[in-house]
Amino acid sequence: MKGTFAKHLVFSYGTLKRGFPNHHIMERIGASYLTDALTIENYPLLLAGKWNTPFMIQKKGHPDSHHVSGELYRVDDKGLSVLDEFEGVHRSYYRRSKINLSTQDEKKSSEQAWCYFRYEATDDLLADPSRFIACFGPEAAKEYVPVNSRPEDWHIDP
Repeated sequence: MKGTFAKHLVFSYGTLKRGFPNHHIMERIGASYLTDALTIENYPLLLAGKWNTPFMIQKKGHPDSHHVSGELYRVDDKGLSVLDEFEGVHRSYYRRSKINLSTQDEKKSSEQAWCYFRYEATDDLLADPSRFIACFGPEAAKEYVPVNSRPEDWHIDP
């Protein structure tokens, strides 16, 4: 199948990055780390929900938002499908959309990549810009509750 070998660029800003709790998924799908990257436009990034999950909200240029830092990966069709499943795209937790990035390597090139944005209503979360962060780093990761530390039925909506 010709499409199986297609490659996709994916921007990871949270727990899938190297050194973070869910990076094993990127390893399992054979994702290739390319470079660190920064969003060209500002977006709100924050931790929210009872698991303190990092997520970006698709509100480009929202007041007090930041250029979000993350990592750029290359994945194949199957890998993208696995990421969609992990991010809950079919359950409407996240939606996958293209964004513009600036690579942070010596080339400093502009790239377009897939990014996972929070899908659910977000107006209440946008009301407090003091919660916005530019980078999901080690300090923010301390607040995150990894999937393997949650109850077995954590993903079932009440």
